[in-house]
Amino acid sequence: MSLSLVIPVRNDPEGLVRLLIQTQGLGWVTEILVVDDASDLPCGPRMAGLPQAVAEDPRLVWMRSDSHRGAGHARNLGLKRATGAHLLFFDSDDFFLPEITDLIEALAGPMARQEFDFCMFEHVDSRAREPNGNPLAGDAGFWPSDATKAPTPLDPELAPQLVRVAAYPWNKIYRTSYLREMQINCTEILVHNDIELHWLSFVRAERILISTFTGCEHVVRAQGERLTNLRGTARFAVFTALSAVQRGLRMAPRGRAFLVPFVEFNLRLFDWIGAALTSDLRSPFAAAARAYLRASLERSEFALIALEDPRLAATLLARMDGGSA
Repeated sequence: MSLSLVIPVRNDPEGLVRLLIQTQGLGWVTEILVVDDASDLPCGPRMAGLPQAVAEDPRLVWMRSDSHRGAGHARNLGLKRATGAHLLFFDSDDFFLPEITDLIEALAGPMARQEFDFCMFEHVDSRAREPNGNPLAGDAGFWPSDATKAPTPLDPELAPQLVRVAAYPWNKIYRTSYLREMQINCTEILVHNDIELHWLSFVRAERILISTFTGCEHVVRAQGERLTNLRGTARFAVFTALSAVQRGLRMAPRGRAFLVPFVEFNLRLFDWIGAALTSDLRSPFAAAARAYLRASLERSEFALIALEDPRLAATLLARMDGGSA
């Protein structure tokens, strides 16, 4: 099993060095593509703290964007260049957990003879160690009750349920040719760039594997310049990503099955963004969200939502009218 690891990075040499050192012990990574999103000080083989043996790793491919265009653009550059049959997107400040090797071995064993579009595995969030608990706790309810560590095919009827988990790129091992053939990319915006990748992966996949192996830890810092902490107008670009998914739903044979969970996701995301924005931007964002909801749903789509989930339809109407129900 050949696997390309795509790592977008911007102004995080310390995290990148830590991750690259860790990959030295991971023989199943056959290619490491570091894509620097125009860091102020280039992230490359001469970074401070990077051991020479790591810098000279023949698996390493160094790439750099000519301007700051976001992690989505960086991931797309890595996807274009990747040569591995499979691909994993990872952030520079995240790190692997021991069970990732168990997952790879399982996929390289019997599953090597079974083609899959992607395999989704469990991960943990660094905020789980904080007093307020784990922000991913709700995701457990979306996983099938019979999911096991051994990678197994997901019942296609359950895909609209599992897609409700947090939309992240680092908890899935993709078949590289699947992403290319289906023309699935990240949205090239500064934040929320992984929404399109996550949702269209589920919508277009014919064979999804799931595993409860916990493969990595996603690191979130409460302070600093990380994307999670952005509170400004960059958040308004979310409508670009959501519109791309909406178009994809309409084009996909099974797209209607994902309509209700996608609208639910929209409303939850708007609440999260509204709370994250600076106070002066909350009202303009709420107005933009109302306009998006009014324009994004066709009459037949709203009728389907009303039929399948009347409570969601009522909430949607209230949001469109400026309420908060």
